[in-house]
Amino acid sequence: MKHSKLRLFRYLAPDAKAMEAELDRMARLGWALRWLHCGLACFRRTQRRDLSYCVELCPVNRAGEEDAGYLRLCADAGWELRAQSAGFRVFASSPGACPAPLQTDPALDFEVNWKTVLRQAQWNFLHLPFVLAFNLLLGLFTAARPIHWWGVFLSLPHLLLLPCLLLVLLWDTASFLWLGAFRRRCRGAAGSGAPLPVPSRRAARGRMLCSTLASLLLLLSLLLTFWPSPGRINDLVYPADLYPVVRSGDLSGGAEDTGSGYLLWEGSPLLCHAQSLTFLAHTPVRTDYYLCRWDWLADAVRDSLLAEEQSENAPHFHAAPIHPEPIELGFDRSWLYIGPDGWQSLLLVEGNVVASVEGPADFTDPAVLDMVRARLELEKSPDPAPEARPVGMSAPVKQAQGVEGFHA
Repeated sequence: MKHSKLRLFRYLAPDAKAMEAELDRMARLGWALRWLHCGLACFRRTQRRDLSYCVELCPVNRAGEEDAGYLRLCADAGWELRAQSAGFRVFASSPGACPAPLQTDPALDFEVNWKTVLRQAQWNFLHLPFVLAFNLLLGLFTAARPIHWWGVFLSLPHLLLLPCLLLVLLWDTASFLWLGAFRRRCRGAAGSGAPLPVPSRRAARGRMLCSTLASLLLLLSLLLTFWPSPGRINDLVYPADLYPVVRSGDLSGGAEDTGSGYLLWEGSPLLCHAQSLTFLAHTPVRTDYYLCRWDWLADAVRDSLLAEEQSENAPHFHAAPIHPEPIELGFDRSWLYIGPDGWQSLLLVEGNVVASVEGPADFTDPAVLDMVRARLELEKSPDPAPEARPVGMSAPVKQAQGVEGFHA
């Protein structure tokens, strides 16, 4: 026969009396509370048939105070302190005693204990929404460039982070509203001298499970925040012909690259991104390549890139914001900006591929366009899964320097 058992016992403050009823039920089944810690309770077998419990709310600012006098009064009344946690005191009846109730005045109990604890518990549920809202506003006001919301699709861990946080926020918001309504019910009962409301066992257990799930989701969110994005490559030594990007050598008639530059390959099965920067006669040649799972995602990427090129707040490789004009170049859709000294910027959409190429080239030249189409592999059916590029994804990963100076 088992002589002890461990149970989830993560009751919320308003469910103190439901917790008391559950302890009494366990006592009738022959189980006595051994300890209560971090939402877990350990029970041991007991032969007592007169065991009962009383659970009191204890405000956090008084939980650590020494009130030996009060505990002596409780002991004289037949109650022994069995466990104490943040917000709770659990008393067990002394053997052979017929203990008197500890609280006989609902109005006084509400003013001394319940009012403070319920208010603390309610506002605690606003901590996470406040922190997330503050970080969001801080990011919006301090961002040096337009924020691309679709960037979350580049990382599966970050994509999984969103539903986790949304579920926790939903739980916190619902709990905040429910606790406000419960406080009003308790205040009304105390004002009329009626007993304070006792939540049902089913509702209390439901809140216990939801609270535990929310804590686990919050922990998972924290782990996902620091989880490295798979499939990310930063490489300073520019590998030829491994990635769908246009290089300086492609625009110089096949001349060798200088060997300096920047390469990024990152993504998930939903969105892949390649970015490169090489130099041709001290002029940067840049490529941004996006391979999208869905048409609507490609449309969102295209609109964001166009808006970024025209934004005053975004960092640019060119001197100032530009306004590419729509042009027919044989792609599904394309935009072109012709700058001084033969520098041009091309933005194109072909199927689920969105790409931007900038450099000293004439993108209206059919030969140049054929080279761009070949380098971006647009003659092939796009497949956004990283596994579609086993050669590129297996390239050696090196630590990139000065990555912060470039934008996606």
